[in-house]
Amino acid sequence: MASSKPVIVLIHGAFFAPVHYRKLIEPLRAQGYVVIAPPMPSTGLDDSAAGRTYVDDVKRILEYLTPYLDEGKEAVVVGHSQGGITASAVTEGQTVEDRKAKGLKGGVKAVVYLTALAIPTKGASLMGLLGGTPPPIYKAEGPFYVLTEHAFSPDQADLQIPKEDQIALSKTLVHQSKASIEAPVQFTAADVTASKTYIVCLEDQSLPAALQESFAQMTGCRVIKIKSGHFPFLESEEKAKEVIDIIVDVAEK
Repeated sequence: MASSKPVIVLIHGAFFAPVHYRKLIEPLRAQGYVVIAPPMPSTGLDDSAAGRTYVDDVKRILEYLTPYLDEGKEAVVVGHSQGGITASAVTEGQTVEDRKAKGLKGGVKAVVYLTALAIPTKGASLMGLLGGTPPPIYKAEGPFYVLTEHAFSPDQADLQIPKEDQIALSKTLVHQSKASIEAPVQFTAADVTASKTYIVCLEDQSLPAALQESFAQMTGCRVIKIKSGHFPFLESEEKAKEVIDIIVDVAEK
């Protein structure tokens, strides 16, 4: 018998890749969930990422997700950090109610924002939120933004992991399309009609808790707070489990 559990879609953040989310992906799969977590076209180390935006990321997600929806499966979309922009946009026309109105089965039932950009205003962008200037942790290089040494300096408190793990992590991160950070958002978190949950990470230095809570309030999200930095799934198995438990709770509703 086919599983009645919803599909979990995990959308990674800027400069990262699905491999960095194994502590979320594998335990969810062990609980019987199908987890879709493809690499986003807006990230990478070659020119294929140049000029790509969240629109391209949405297309990639739908390539993987649509066959499941057409079978009648529902989905929970989880967006981390910049992945929140894509998490919102992928629901356009794809919620359970949207698809039912078109005579289609399945659909997105819920979105979970994990310390993510749940942007509330049409036309806004990540670069706009940054005041038009990149933070010290990355710099422009051709059609990309690339991480700087400051991203892994001792005063960068957001990576709450041992130094040796930081060094190993730094060797696996990728470039981010400039266009993806500068592109104005046309479908916002406020436009999402599916159930919305925001996981506020209280010790986040990259996306301060007050800003996370503002996003959640302005877009109508249920708020759950956890004591972690920007990367709870890297900090410890215990913190990763907190995130997993919230995702499962949303999936089971």
